[in-house]
Formats: sequence, C-alpha cells, structure tokens
Amino acid sequence: MAGKTHRIGKSLIEITQSFGTDEQCQAYLESARWPEGVRCLKCDGDKVVKFTTEESKRKKKYVSKVTGQEKDHVIPARTLYRCLNAECGHQFTVTTGTLFNDSHLPLSKWFLAIGIMCNAKKSVSAKQMERDLGVNYRTAWYLNHRIRKAMDEGIDGMFTGTVEVDETYVGGRYDKRRNREAWEKQGVVGALQRSTPQQESQVRVQKISTPSKTVLTGFVRKNVSTDAEILYTDEYAAYKSLKADYRHDIVRHKALEYVRGDVHTQSIENFWSLFKRGVIGSFHKVSTKHLDRYLAEFCFRFNHRRNEELFALTILNLVIAAAMPYAKLTAKASASESSSEDALF
Repeated sequence: MAGKTHRIGKSLIEITQSFGTDEQCQAYLESARWPEGVRCLKCDGDKVVKFTTEESKRKKKYVSKVTGQEKDHVIPARTLYRCLNAECGHQFTVTTGTLFNDSHLPLSKWFLAIGIMCNAKKSVSAKQMERDLGVNYRTAWYLNHRIRKAMDEGIDGMFTGTVEVDETYVGGRYDKRRNREAWEKQGVVGALQRSTPQQESQVRVQKISTPSKTVLTGFVRKNVSTDAEILYTDEYAAYKSLKADYRHDIVRHKALEYVRGDVHTQSIENFWSLFKRGVIGSFHKVSTKHLDRYLAEFCFRFNHRRNEELFALTILNLVIAAAMPYAKLTAKASASESSSEDALF
C-alpha cells in the first residue's frame, strides 16, 4: 500500500502532464486572464476573433553575430487575437502586456520553470534552470527574475497577532578582494506574525539603507498594527521607543538569553536562516540591486507553503503584473546600489 503523501500543490510530473503543449498553456492563460471571455486590450471590446499564423510564411532577415552571415530566421506560428471593432482592429496575444511578454521561450517551458521555482524550498539558480530547461544562461536568468517579480505581492493589511521583528545583514564573511569593508553589509529587516489555528505564520521583509531608529520603527509602524497582541524584538536600542505605542517585550541576546517563555525572535531568525541557506547553497552570490526580488520570492513561498494553489497563484500574478523589459532589469544600478553591487556573499 502506498504511503501517505505530504506533497502540497502540483508536482513537476503533474505540470508536464497538464501543460505539456503550448496549446494547453495558452488555454489556461486565456481562462486566467479573461474568465468571462476575451476582451480587447485596447478598447475593452468583447468582439474578438482568435486565429493562428502560419510558420512557413513568416520570415525575417538577420545577420549572425557569430559568423556575420545573413540568415533566414523563421518566426514560429503564433495564436493571435484581433478586435473586430471597426475603429480599433487591435491585435494582441494572450501574453501581451504581462510578465510573459516579449519572450521567445515556449509557454510549456515557462510553466515548467514556474513549477520548479514553486517547489524549490531554497530556490533555484539561473545556472540550474539553464540545465533543466535546455536554454542559455541569459534566458534562464531573465526568466527567473520575471517569476520572482510575480511573487512580489506587496503589503496587504497589517499584522495584528503575536509579532516578531528582527534585522539581519546579508554579505557573508569579509574578504579583502571584495569591494566593501567588513562592516558594509546590506541590512534587511523583517516582521513575522506567529501562526494561529486559522492561519500559518506570515512574514514580511524589506531591504534597508541603515539600521537606524527611524528606519526600523518606520518599518514596524507600516506593517504592525498598534492593536497587535504583542511585539517581540531583541534589545537593540532602535526598538525602545516602540513601547510608547505597542505592547512590547524584548529578549536579551547579549545576556545569552534566547527564549523566555513566549518571548523570543527565533521564528523570524529561522526565516533568515532559510533565506541565507538558499543564497549560499543556490546562488552563491546576489547583488544589492536585485536583492528585493530574492527576498520577495522567499517570502511568497514561505507565506503560501500550505497553499495547494501556489502554482496557479504564481501564474495569475504573472498574467496581471506589468511587463518587465530586459533593458529595465539590467539598467545601471543607483549610486547606493552600485557601491555594493557584488558585495553580497
């Protein structure tokens, strides 16, 4: 007799069975984007016709960057929609304007990549995605970051239960070959609301410029309601002023106190441990510029770890989110980011 499975959500085998062809993927995206029927993206009209182009009749010339020779590049057949409104006539695809936009990768590989990232507790590197999907590294890197963008849910309401707040620093051990000093690590602050009978524990994190009182208390006031049951932090001085508005207790790490009854910050510290093991084990090195997306990915997977519709939710977020062009993703970092661009791990 087969043992009881503890899997939550779709396995890679189920994904390949359900979305093994582009036609299956397009049908799924169409129903996700337009549950009440396809509508024109320009005029919002409901009179839309669906048609498929022929691959053999669509070619364009390009010059190979490797050999310098001019070649015919065959553009594959595509499924398009055309608005029948005489004043519009707009043509679009199921991925136009979404995070899927401007991608030559088959949708079946997109869906497989989403399944891989949803199932990877410690995430997956672009190099691993390159091997798994059989694509080049740049494609895998761009693909991973667009999926991470879809996992950035933003803030929805405030924590009201038992909340732990703590800050950490990302950067690994000091190495004189790196372009930073030993103390110049990137700070990150996080808040975790402990689980209740109705809901699993939830976490929110944010990259910070400095661990000052203004920054840390500002994060707390933005994410934790003053009506919260209780707020736990360590003894860092920046948190002291929170006692004026919150029921606040501290754990004294400097006195080697880590747990005092219910007073501790070990839950949020466990999340930091999970994130850092993912960085060290999967990525080896991340930049400050893209750190927010890595944090968003780990928060999303943590907050939905019991959600059987994690895969579907990620697909939906990819559909409703705005496109993220490669040029924007690779644009030069700001002065604060570029100063520590390769400082992390």
